[in-house]
Amino acid sequence: MTRHNLNTDLKNLIVRTITGGIFVGAIVASAILSPLAFSILFFMITLAGIYEFIRLTGGNDQRSLMVQALAAGGMIYADVALVAMSYLPLEALWGIVPLALIPPLAMILYYKGLVIRRMAVFSGSLLFVVFPMSLLNLLLDPWLIPEYHNPWFLLGMFAILWTHDTFAYLCGSMFGRHPLWKSISPKKSIEGSIGGFGFAVVAAYIISIFSADLPVWVWIAIAFVVAFFGTAGDLAESVLKRRAGVKDSGNLLPGHGGILDRFDSLLLVSPLVFVFVLLFHS
Repeated sequence: MTRHNLNTDLKNLIVRTITGGIFVGAIVASAILSPLAFSILFFMITLAGIYEFIRLTGGNDQRSLMVQALAAGGMIYADVALVAMSYLPLEALWGIVPLALIPPLAMILYYKGLVIRRMAVFSGSLLFVVFPMSLLNLLLDPWLIPEYHNPWFLLGMFAILWTHDTFAYLCGSMFGRHPLWKSISPKKSIEGSIGGFGFAVVAAYIISIFSADLPVWVWIAIAFVVAFFGTAGDLAESVLKRRAGVKDSGNLLPGHGGILDRFDSLLLVSPLVFVFVLLFHS
């Protein structure tokens, strides 16, 4: 490695660390401050994620799809967040149904070509971005699970996720020799995945020591979910970027790329952890 490459890598690492630190600080502070602050932060993150998803997958129909997806996705997120904060009753979640179904049905009526593609992109933006982000509000203040009325469970999940991503990156950079899935993401390695998983388990165990509500096996199970499905979400986003012919989903976050680059591992983890907590509680 040349001196120039070393300096470039070091500079990128510093920028990545600063950006990541600011983002982590904003998420932690908003979660501790209030569910409303958290929901507003992730409302903006969700809209940015929808924008990037449509840019990656929308093809020539980006403009009309962007308006439809941002409008429907924003209202679905707001509906779930307001129910999570008890501003709306549980029955208000039925409002998601027309918001998710009316735009695709309208596409059938008003568009002659590429209807299936339009419907797939619109629905994909809801499934891949909006619903996972929306569920974070329930994990933060889940009235369905009364004993978790605090931010620490959600922050514990984030801590495991961030630990996994950080050490998968570091272990892959230092020890990576065998590609995890070369045709999709050449830089991800088996060694990095193993390192990320190992440190995620360690983080889960440490968190369990300070968690009186949940036993250690629950946190370890969450670490398994994070390691496997976080990697799957990362690879899924890599497929979208490869098909779109771009390196990053956007340039909003220096050193990280776009919102989807930063939260790709969360998009499958969030729904599964939510379901897991519901099953464990019942």
